[in-house]
Amino acid sequence: MNFAVNQKIYETTKKLLLFMVVGLWILTGCGKNCPDFEKENLSWIPYQENDVIELYSKSSDSTIIFPIKSVYIEHTTRAPSEFSGKKCGGCGDYIYLNQKWQEEDSSFKVSIYLHGNKITYQSYQIYDTNFSTYSETKDFLFENEVYDIVRVFDNTNSKGTFKKLIIAKDFGVIGLIDVNDNTWSLKTNSKSERNERGNIEIKNVSC
Repeated sequence: MNFAVNQKIYETTKKLLLFMVVGLWILTGCGKNCPDFEKENLSWIPYQENDVIELYSKSSDSTIIFPIKSVYIEHTTRAPSEFSGKKCGGCGDYIYLNQKWQEEDSSFKVSIYLHGNKITYQSYQIYDTNFSTYSETKDFLFENEVYDIVRVFDNTNSKGTFKKLIIAKDFGVIGLIDVNDNTWSLKTNSKSERNERGNIEIKNVSC
């Protein structure tokens, strides 16, 4: 009789432990698949390595050049369960331009963070000026060209060489306005001259 009782207790305990182990595995081991990276997000920065942005100022008859030395895109394919204890950005993606360590002195840097294919933070560093706050406008006229959608970034700090950065969807940077109100526009400011974006390498990672 005692043997039968002990056997029953043993079987019950084993099932309970198995249930707990499986439950713990589900809570900590199972995550979720992240949505595919939408390349439409690259329409605001349609650049590849070795591209060059040339902006010309009529008032000073001079040109500033921003070479694109590196383009790095990281896409999270799978995020862990919230019970796993892992600390990461979930289904977060990153886009970096000119951010490799050997390019610390780059005059043009871009950092963009996305979550669920929506841009939640972006920063454009141009020389000594940082832009991160913008307003979006449709049918924007700039230097005799009308752009469907643009984002006008304002320098919210008192310091810096530039006070406005203008970015057009599918064209990237189309203009800058410095603190002396000089306008810098694309040296070849024609939609027909826009380069088609080729294949961009995206690094897939699992969080």
